Amino acid sequence: MSSFRIVPDRSSLIIQARSSVGGINWEATGIDGAIVADIREGAVDADAPIHAKLEMAVDELRSGNALYDAELLQRIDARRYPTTTVELREVKALTTSRYRVIGDLSFHGITREVSGTVVLEATDADTLMIEGEQVFDIRDFDVPSPKILMLKILPDVRVHMLLRAERES
Repeated sequence: MSSFRIVPDRSSLIIQARSSVGGINWEATGIDGAIVADIREGAVDADAPIHAKLEMAVDELRSGNALYDAELLQRIDARRYPTTTVELREVKALTTSRYRVIGDLSFHGITREVSGTVVLEATDADTLMIEGEQVFDIRDFDVPSPKILMLKILPDVRVHMLLRAERES
């Protein structure tokens, strides 16, 4: 088993929301965490136990519009719930680089089971790249759809994650 540390400044999260005036994207780097996995022949051995835990400070999310950012942080109550976490519970190989993952997502004080598909590649013996995308309904986490003046944000958001993890020595 090998332990890989997420490289915060090389890992990102993009939240794509739809609104009454078009799309809004919030982006963040600074994802922290670790993955413990067995790498065999350039691929993750999904038959071996795999554990991962990721964490991100929600105040890292930025859209480039201070009004949108302030509204988001207020809606998600960033002072009371400053981080979001994902804890991986199950991994199943679909192909040599695609995996079905199940885990627990904690956001806004609520934890929900989530599942999806990720692409996970060992780019070399010491580096993992993980990419995935999932659509969430923010109301599942008791976050009301934000309204800013005439702007209404729809509750379904697309979250795209790109992680780089490096083997710990």
